[in-house]
Amino acid sequence: MIAYIAGYIVLGSVWTIMRMRSLLASHKNKEAAVYGGTMGICLVIGALLLARTKLPSFILPVQRLLEPFGQYLLKH
Repeated sequence: MIAYIAGYIVLGSVWTIMRMRSLLASHKNKEAAVYGGTMGICLVIGALLLARTKLPSFILPVQRLLEPFGQYLLKH
């Protein structure tokens, strides 16, 4: 199991670094930062899922974040 997780992280990291280098070579710094951050989060979540770790639900934080905006839209 540890080998699967390590392989996943290594392959994902290599792919991310290669893609970020190509973005940086074409002077797309903001896109490279967003891509790197997104892939970093995805690699961490993917590794936790491969380890069969029980992850908390993301519904409540997103609901708390977007609910005031939705209520504002409904009032207008």
